[in-house]
Amino acid sequence: MGVAEQLGIEAEDGELLALAARRWKDWVRDDERLTPVADLGALRPWLKRATERDADEVLQALAKRAAIDGGDDRAAAATLAWALLPGACLLAHRLRTLSDRIDEVVAAQLWLEIRGFGWERLTRVAANILMNTRTGVLMECDAASQLARQDPTWHRIYQVEPDASFWGELRATPAHLEPTAAEELLDLLSWACENEVISEQDRSLLLSLVAAAAADRSEATTYQRGRGGLLSNELSEQVAKEYGIAPVTVRRRAGRTIEALSQACQTRGISA
Repeated sequence: MGVAEQLGIEAEDGELLALAARRWKDWVRDDERLTPVADLGALRPWLKRATERDADEVLQALAKRAAIDGGDDRAAAATLAWALLPGACLLAHRLRTLSDRIDEVVAAQLWLEIRGFGWERLTRVAANILMNTRTGVLMECDAASQLARQDPTWHRIYQVEPDASFWGELRATPAHLEPTAAEELLDLLSWACENEVISEQDRSLLLSLVAAAAADRSEATTYQRGRGGLLSNELSEQVAKEYGIAPVTVRRRAGRTIEALSQACQTRGISA
């Protein structure tokens, strides 16, 4: 069974989604942030066209209604899971070697993250829920040692809460050891955030691209765009699904971030 089947949201006429469709007008009346979406069936197409900010407003409204300490509405939780389903399915595909029941594990963790989402303090609903889902799945599958060995970048990104003080204190590297490339990258990005060269959102997006590229190396994928392949159409499409934004937005923001890092390093004489 796939993630959608595990959650019972493989079809819009399923029990919870059908209930959500009937309640949609009431939800819109209670929360004006849902006004841009006419009905449940229009939600996914609208999210694809919407700006990042507008999409997050709608997802935040759903997250509040879905959370146990918000509206405690299971139909809203199913709706949010349905909206995030492309990213959840991609996540299950990437982690498929960890468990024979990976779809079940991803579905269960996604539901927990939606029901417990910190809607009062967090934005970027899609990215945060999917990142936390990934962390929970890795913990459930006891994959920390395997991930640290095969993909250290992902290992370091997702073992912390998205709103934590951040990765500057994530690990302590012994002075007698040479830092790895992943550690140097994290140090550079931490320095750049502290000095306001880039934002924390820029750092998160760039590391997501790096991680996606690392995950695809085993398949000997060759990317055609520059910047080490990070701005390829393939990678930007993967990351765009996780963040709920357009691929062109991913490429534009990542290109701007890389350029800012390059100029800052040249100006200050830092080896990049």
